[in-house]
This record gives sequence, structure tokens and C-alpha cells, in this order.
Amino acid sequence: MNPINHIIIPGEAVEKYNSCISASPNGTIYALSWYLDIICPDWEFIVNGDYSTVMPLPVFKSMGRKILKQPDYAFQLGVFSTSIPDPVTVYEFLQAIPKNYRFRNLCMNKFNIIKKSITRIHNATELDLISPYTQTRSRYSHFIQQRLSLAEENSLSFIGNISVNDLLMFSYRLDKLSKQKLKPNQVSFLRLIASNAIRYRSAQIASAFDASNNLCAAILFLIFNGRASILHAAASGEGLVTGALEFIIDRFISENSEQNLILGIDNPGEKHLMETLKNFGSSISDYPCLKHIG
Repeated sequence: MNPINHIIIPGEAVEKYNSCISASPNGTIYALSWYLDIICPDWEFIVNGDYSTVMPLPVFKSMGRKILKQPDYAFQLGVFSTSIPDPVTVYEFLQAIPKNYRFRNLCMNKFNIIKKSITRIHNATELDLISPYTQTRSRYSHFIQQRLSLAEENSLSFIGNISVNDLLMFSYRLDKLSKQKLKPNQVSFLRLIASNAIRYRSAQIASAFDASNNLCAAILFLIFNGRASILHAAASGEGLVTGALEFIIDRFISENSEQNLILGIDNPGEKHLMETLKNFGSSISDYPCLKHIG
């Protein structure tokens, strides 16, 4: 029998923990130790004896009590294993969560099978880039084709990487895509996530410039374990009108076609971006979020 242990202070154990996440077919960038250190500094984890299966616990402290809740900028967490975890293993790990931890909400990953009575379902979008670009483009909707023609008519240009500071300054001052302006703590999170992801070669900040060489749209892609996730996007009023976001996504698809890579959006709150990616031919993927631990 492989015992399950609760690691309260990750410390030196993070190397073996990260190795498991990286080797997991369901491993996500949100579960890596450096990412959790940013969005949830008090995180803990549950692990079996040989570190072939782990589960990060997003722990926050309030009034002296420990609370489990989904952190901002992290979506699919849950149980990760070097082989797809079976429902029995997922259940055993859930039962290993300390009973005295107050529970709010916890989103698992799409490979974690959990009984429906204790979950609600969130949606993600996924576009497989394994096909040649011409085949993928042939599946674009008429709307996307029109938006790309508009981008061409407006002489938009593509820059594969801009600085983190340029992304955040543009998002904070000129973004018209999001209904609400970025809050200071969101700017801080995005700065740390993007900077560290670039350091670990797991990010690309792609952008579009107008005919006057003004930045009009930018997208932060996080790339890990065969998945490129759109974490943040911004567009000026001109960028929204001229199809700049669609132009960036199309260029990303073109440059990464015929690779074992999935382009996706995990945040169900990004309804505009999810709808946009669906028009590129993506499919819907479900992942469970726990309402309570049963």
C-alpha cells in the first residue's frame, strides 16, 4: 500500500513535487510550485509515498483558520499523477484533506472523475494544433475569416514578444476588452506570473500594432506540458474594431501548427475570448469544481 502524506511546508520536497507535475499527462502550469508561490504563498500538498501522485492544496489563512479556495489566475488544479489517476485515487486524496480546513471551492482538472452530486462543471476551450495550418484555417468560422480580412485591410503587424511592462501598461491604460479596469493586486499577480513564466521559457506575450506602429492588442500565452493557455488579453478600442485579437491568435496558430500543442482558455469568466476561440474551431472541455468534499 502506498501511504498518503500531507506536506504542510513544501520546502525541499518541491523538486520531487514538480517532477510529478511535469511528468503528469494532466499536469498544468497552475500546479507548479513557482506558480503557487505567487498566487497562494501558504499552499500545501498531499502526496503518496513515491511521489507518483500529488494534489496541491490552495490554503489561505483567515482569522487564524485555514481555508481552501481556488486562487485567482489558477483554474485546473486537483490530483496529478504520472498516469491518469483513477476515480478511487482521486477520492482517496480528497479524503486525505484535513477535516478542520474550512472549504470554499476547489477546481480539479478534466482528468479527475468525481461524482456529480458534489461538483459543478466549468468549461474550457481547446484547439488542437497538430494539423497543418491550412487544415486548421479551413475550419475557421465565416466571422473569423472576416475579422482576419479586416486586420489585413488595416495593415496590422505582429510582434511575437513584447515586454511584461508594455503588456501591463497597455492593459491598465488602454484596454477596452475587459469591462473592469485591472486592480493593483491583479497587476502585481500578472507581472510576477508573466516574468517567472518567461524565465522558465513557458510564456509568450504576442501583440498587434496598427499602421502607425501603436500597440493595439496583446495576449499572454502560458505554455506548459503540451498546452498553451491564454491567461490574459487586452485590446484598445481600435484593436477591437480592426480584429487585432483574432489576428494575434491566428498568427500563434500559424507559428505553432503541426505541434503536439493544445491552445486553450481555462477561465470560464473570459466569455468573449472563449467565444472567439470557438469560432476558430475549438471544442469544449469540462472540468469539475467541488461544491463540498464528500
